[in-house]
Amino acid sequence: MSKEQVYTINEIIKDAGIARSTFDKFADSRNLRPVKIEKRGKKFYSLADKELVVKHYKQGEGRKEKEKYTNHKEERHDEVVDLLKEQVQQLKQANEQLVHDNDILTDQLKVKDEQIASAHKLADQAQKLHLGLEQRMQMLPGGSDKDVVDGETTNVIKFFIAEEKGLKRADRH
Repeated sequence: MSKEQVYTINEIIKDAGIARSTFDKFADSRNLRPVKIEKRGKKFYSLADKELVVKHYKQGEGRKEKEKYTNHKEERHDEVVDLLKEQVQQLKQANEQLVHDNDILTDQLKVKDEQIASAHKLADQAQKLHLGLEQRMQMLPGGSDKDVVDGETTNVIKFFIAEEKGLKRADRH
Protein backbone atom coordinates (compact mmCIF):
# COMPACT_ATOMS: atom_id res chain seq x y z
CA MET A 1 0.00 0.00 0.00
CA SER A 2 1.42 3.33 -1.01
CA LYS A 3 1.17 6.42 1.04
CA GLU A 4 -1.17 9.05 -0.34
CA GLN A 5 0.43 12.40 -1.04
CA VAL A 6 -0.78 15.10 1.41
CA TYR A 7 -0.41 18.87 1.28
CA THR A 8 -0.29 21.62 3.89
CA ILE A 9 -2.54 24.64 3.69
CA ASN A 10 0.49 26.81 2.86
CA GLU A 11 1.38 24.59 -0.11
CA ILE A 12 -2.19 24.70 -1.40
CA ILE A 13 -2.64 28.49 -1.07
CA LYS A 14 0.74 29.05 -2.70
CA ASP A 15 -0.19 26.95 -5.73
CA ALA A 16 -3.68 28.48 -5.93
CA GLY A 17 -2.38 32.04 -5.43
CA ILE A 18 -4.87 32.85 -2.68
CA ALA A 19 -4.83 34.08 0.90
CA ARG A 20 -5.26 31.82 3.91
CA SER A 21 -8.62 33.40 4.74
CA THR A 22 -9.83 32.67 1.19
CA PHE A 23 -8.81 29.03 1.57
CA ASP A 24 -10.60 28.77 4.92
CA LYS A 25 -13.82 30.16 3.45
CA PHE A 26 -13.59 27.86 0.44
CA ALA A 27 -12.85 24.81 2.61
CA ASP A 28 -15.85 25.61 4.84
CA SER A 29 -18.20 26.17 1.89
CA ARG A 30 -17.08 22.91 0.20
CA ASN A 31 -16.89 20.99 3.45
CA LEU A 32 -13.24 20.06 2.87
CA ARG A 33 -11.77 18.12 5.77
CA PRO A 34 -8.08 17.49 6.39
CA VAL A 35 -6.96 13.90 5.94
CA LYS A 36 -4.40 14.29 8.69
CA ILE A 37 -3.90 16.63 11.66
CA GLU A 38 -0.63 16.64 13.57
CA LYS A 39 -0.41 16.98 17.33
CA ARG A 40 0.40 20.68 17.01
CA GLY A 41 -2.66 21.23 14.86
CA LYS A 42 -0.98 21.34 11.44
CA LYS A 43 -3.54 20.22 8.84
CA PHE A 44 -2.91 18.18 5.71
CA TYR A 45 -5.25 17.83 2.74
CA SER A 46 -5.47 15.23 -0.02
CA LEU A 47 -4.26 15.66 -3.59
CA ALA A 48 -7.91 15.76 -4.72
CA ASP A 49 -8.66 18.63 -2.31
CA LYS A 50 -5.58 20.49 -3.48
CA GLU A 51 -6.51 20.04 -7.14
CA LEU A 52 -10.08 21.22 -6.43
CA VAL A 53 -8.85 24.43 -4.77
CA VAL A 54 -6.17 25.15 -7.37
CA LYS A 55 -8.53 24.44 -10.30
CA HIS A 56 -11.24 26.65 -8.76
CA TYR A 57 -8.91 29.63 -8.32
CA LYS A 58 -6.78 29.16 -11.43
CA GLN A 59 -9.46 28.30 -13.98
CA GLY A 60 -12.96 28.40 -12.50
CA GLU A 61 -15.30 30.77 -10.72
CA GLY A 62 -12.73 31.55 -8.07
CA ARG A 63 -10.43 33.02 -10.71
CA LYS A 64 -13.19 35.40 -11.83
CA GLU A 65 -13.88 36.39 -8.23
CA LYS A 66 -10.19 36.87 -7.62
CA GLU A 67 -9.81 39.02 -10.76
CA LYS A 68 -12.84 41.05 -9.76
CA TYR A 69 -11.37 41.60 -6.32
CA THR A 70 -7.92 42.34 -7.75
CA ASN A 71 -9.32 44.83 -10.28
CA HIS A 72 -11.35 46.47 -7.56
CA LYS A 73 -8.22 46.64 -5.47
CA GLU A 74 -6.35 48.33 -8.34
CA GLU A 75 -9.19 50.83 -8.78
CA ARG A 76 -9.06 51.64 -5.06
CA HIS A 77 -5.30 51.98 -5.34
CA ASP A 78 -5.71 54.49 -8.17
CA GLU A 79 -8.30 56.41 -6.14
CA VAL A 80 -5.96 56.53 -3.15
CA VAL A 81 -3.06 57.68 -5.34
CA ASP A 82 -5.22 60.44 -6.86
CA LEU A 83 -6.41 61.50 -3.41
CA LEU A 84 -2.84 61.61 -2.11
CA LYS A 85 -1.69 63.63 -5.12
CA GLU A 86 -4.47 66.12 -4.46
CA GLN A 87 -3.51 66.35 -0.80
CA VAL A 88 0.15 66.89 -1.73
CA GLN A 89 -0.90 69.71 -4.09
CA GLN A 90 -2.99 71.32 -1.34
CA LEU A 91 -0.08 71.06 1.09
CA LYS A 92 2.25 72.65 -1.46
CA GLN A 93 -0.17 75.56 -1.90
CA ALA A 94 -0.53 75.97 1.86
CA ASN A 95 3.26 75.90 2.21
CA GLU A 96 3.66 78.56 -0.50
CA GLN A 97 1.11 80.74 1.30
CA LEU A 98 2.96 80.30 4.59
CA VAL A 99 6.27 81.21 2.96
CA HIS A 100 4.65 84.30 1.42
CA ASP A 101 3.10 85.31 4.76
CA ASN A 102 6.44 84.72 6.48
CA ASP A 103 8.19 87.00 3.98
CA ILE A 104 5.62 89.75 4.59
CA LEU A 105 5.96 89.42 8.35
CA THR A 106 9.75 89.44 8.10
CA ASP A 107 9.63 92.66 6.07
CA GLN A 108 7.25 94.22 8.60
CA LEU A 109 9.55 93.17 11.42
CA LYS A 110 12.52 94.83 9.69
CA VAL A 111 10.52 98.07 9.35
CA LYS A 112 9.61 97.93 13.05
CA ASP A 113 13.24 97.30 13.98
CA GLU A 114 14.23 100.38 11.97
CA GLN A 115 11.50 102.41 13.67
CA ILE A 116 12.71 101.28 17.09
CA ALA A 117 16.30 102.16 16.20
CA SER A 118 15.16 105.59 15.01
CA ALA A 119 13.17 106.10 18.23
CA HIS A 120 16.25 105.18 20.26
CA LYS A 121 18.33 107.71 18.33
CA LEU A 122 15.71 110.42 18.88
CA ALA A 123 15.50 109.60 22.59
CA ASP A 124 19.30 109.73 22.82
CA GLN A 125 19.38 113.10 21.04
CA ALA A 126 16.63 114.45 23.30
CA GLN A 127 18.56 113.32 26.36
CA LYS A 128 21.74 114.97 25.07
CA LEU A 129 19.88 118.20 24.32
CA HIS A 130 18.32 118.13 27.76
CA LEU A 131 21.72 117.61 29.38
CA GLY A 132 23.20 120.42 27.27
CA LEU A 133 20.43 122.74 28.38
CA GLU A 134 21.01 121.88 32.01
CA GLN A 135 24.73 122.60 31.63
CA ARG A 136 24.07 125.94 29.92
CA MET A 137 21.58 126.86 32.64
CA GLN A 138 24.21 126.27 35.25
CA MET A 139 26.69 128.46 33.37
CA LEU A 140 24.29 131.42 33.22
CA PRO A 141 24.80 134.16 35.75
CA GLY A 142 22.46 133.46 38.62
CA GLY A 143 21.84 129.96 37.19
CA SER A 144 20.45 127.45 39.55
CA ASP A 145 21.56 123.95 40.35
CA LYS A 146 17.99 122.91 39.77
CA ASP A 147 17.51 120.41 36.95
CA VAL A 148 15.60 121.43 33.89
CA VAL A 149 12.35 119.50 33.74
CA ASP A 150 9.32 119.47 31.46
CA GLY A 151 7.71 122.82 32.23
CA GLU A 152 11.02 124.54 32.84
CA THR A 153 12.58 123.22 29.61
CA THR A 154 10.19 125.33 27.59
CA ASN A 155 11.13 128.44 29.60
CA VAL A 156 14.84 127.73 29.17
CA ILE A 157 14.43 127.31 25.41
CA LYS A 158 12.54 130.62 25.25
CA PHE A 159 15.33 132.21 27.29
CA PHE A 160 18.04 130.97 24.94
CA ILE A 161 16.08 132.08 21.89
CA ALA A 162 15.68 135.54 23.41
CA GLU A 163 19.36 135.57 24.35
CA GLU A 164 20.35 134.60 20.81
CA LYS A 165 18.17 137.39 19.40
CA GLY A 166 19.77 139.84 21.81
CA LEU A 167 23.26 138.78 20.71
CA LYS A 168 22.37 139.15 17.07
CA ARG A 169 21.05 142.68 17.73
CA ALA A 170 24.22 143.59 19.60
CA ASP A 171 26.30 142.32 16.65
CA ARG A 172 24.44 144.63 14.27
CA HIS A 173 25.19 147.81 16.28
